[in-house]
Amino acid sequence: MEERESDEGGREQQAEMQTLALTLRQYQAQAQATSQELLFVQQAIAEHEKAIETIKQLKKLKQGDELIVPIGANSSIYVTLSATDSVIVMIGGGVSAEKDPDSSAQYLKEKKEELELSHREMTGIMQQIEQEAQKVQARLQGLASGPSGQSPM
Repeated sequence: MEERESDEGGREQQAEMQTLALTLRQYQAQAQATSQELLFVQQAIAEHEKAIETIKQLKKLKQGDELIVPIGANSSIYVTLSATDSVIVMIGGGVSAEKDPDSSAQYLKEKKEELELSHREMTGIMQQIEQEAQKVQARLQGLASGPSGQSPM
């Protein structure tokens, strides 16, 4: 009789360990996905900062000034500035708008602030995922070490 109860307890413990292992893998996958999203948001914040700084520098230039513009793959071209009073800003959905430099910079600052808020929220979510994963891992280790606190033989 005791042996049957022991077998049932062992099966229940093994089932719980499998469930916990699956839960832990899910948390790890969530953490990895969230980490990737955080990276993308950080890159977007950096792009907005670069654009804002470029607009500030644009205001110091005049029509006809020559600039070096990056075109990708560590390559640049020389261009002549034809206008300093307008910037074309993508506003979403494939739509762009022509704005004056100050309005453009303000728009980009607002978008950057939204990204920073999103980054903070995602960081909080990441911390919650890590805390839950640590709880699951601790429970899993407790079950694996057996009721006496030692590894089963």
